Amino acid sequence: MKHTTRNVLKIITFLMASLIMFSCKSIAKEGHQIHIHIKGIQDTETYLAYHFGNRQYLKDTTYVDQEGYTVFEGPERLTPGLYLVVLDDHSNFEVLIDRNQHFSIHIDPDDFVGTARFEGSLQNKAFYDYLNFLSEKNKERQELDQELRDMGLSPARHQEVREAIEAMDKTVREKQDHIINRYPDALLAHILLAQRDPELPDPPTRPDGQRDTDAMYQIYKEKFFDNIDFSDERLLHTPVYHNRLRIYFNNVLIQHPDSIIREADRVLDKSRANREMFKYTVWFITNNAESSQMMGMDKLYVHMLENYYLSGEVDWIEKDRLERLKQRLEEMKPLLMGEVAPNISIYDPDGEPVVLHDIEAEYLVLYFWDSECVFCREATPKLKEAYNQLRDRGVQVFAVNTEKDTGKWLQAIANYPQDWIHGHDIHNKSEFRDKYAIYAIPMIFILDSEKRILAKGIGAEYVAQFLRQEMSVR
Repeated sequence: MKHTTRNVLKIITFLMASLIMFSCKSIAKEGHQIHIHIKGIQDTETYLAYHFGNRQYLKDTTYVDQEGYTVFEGPERLTPGLYLVVLDDHSNFEVLIDRNQHFSIHIDPDDFVGTARFEGSLQNKAFYDYLNFLSEKNKERQELDQELRDMGLSPARHQEVREAIEAMDKTVREKQDHIINRYPDALLAHILLAQRDPELPDPPTRPDGQRDTDAMYQIYKEKFFDNIDFSDERLLHTPVYHNRLRIYFNNVLIQHPDSIIREADRVLDKSRANREMFKYTVWFITNNAESSQMMGMDKLYVHMLENYYLSGEVDWIEKDRLERLKQRLEEMKPLLMGEVAPNISIYDPDGEPVVLHDIEAEYLVLYFWDSECVFCREATPKLKEAYNQLRDRGVQVFAVNTEKDTGKWLQAIANYPQDWIHGHDIHNKSEFRDKYAIYAIPMIFILDSEKRILAKGIGAEYVAQFLRQEMSVR
């Protein structure tokens, strides 16, 4: 009986010890705890920052003790991504924070990449091993690139250098493949893969045997995002996904709004694999369209507002902001390129009404200006020059003054071409300010004979060039 009791007690003791060990192990996996030893740094603050798209944000601040030790820790798990440890002098090094959020770093600020040692993080070991490897290859590549620029390089040596560069690129890719295959689910693997251009087939040929570059371009567009895992929102917390979007929409695609609208919808469909990826993609395309310097991209912006924000699909922003966007949409739609310009009726110097849609001209330059506007003073001579060059080809200028002093206007137009059509609406009875969204001047629109908008917001220095191109097409 005593023997049995003793065995039972042993079993209970073993089970209790196992339970305690299991509990401790579980607790250790909760939250985050990143120990850092920074050689030569003491009694100062250090910061943990995270990426979101193309920006960085502060996450935490800790104090480095006299021995150079510090720790970032907390009960919550950090969002997986590429983080920055920033020292007080603004120097920094990168660290991958993924599923494992308990590890140690030893590093020397004199050479972050070369000295970094990690304990408890195989992924960061692989990351810094790759960074060191890439650093060496970049030095070799720079030397080869410099040799290629030598005008006295013999053809044979030129070929040798080209082959060496190709071999080096192959070695780098093999290194990436090794990491991707060894850690397929790790953030590092997804970053390396996402940075790659897609694998492309052999170029198709045209009937005449020449390479079909147009078909190859379509294939490249179609496959551009093949290496992006749209279900992996970890990529949002690295610069990689943002950069791929930026390159695609600003460099790969032909900058025509109709083409970009089609591609925007296609990419957005891909991004639906993850809600956060979809949200970021909607934001990027909308913001990129709104801030674009390319004429006509407001059509893409309007498309995004209509089909995503005001359709109810964007349900993560406040109602008052949605209302402001709705007002913006109503303001912008009548002014899109290809639309018939809003009609206005204002008064000429004799007080007679001038109706925009009644003006007969093959091309009408609608010019909003102010006699005291410095930029208008710079634009007007350039517009005069364009007009003098092209007036015999059916170009007319309708100069609409925006100020509220009739005397200043009449005095100013004495120095303007008298065969321009001049107009003024001191009380804004025509509502031209609202109809044409005149928030800044000078503002120039170019209209065709049917008063459709061909160009808007164009600089005076480009008017002649634009009109000549338009005339050559028609």
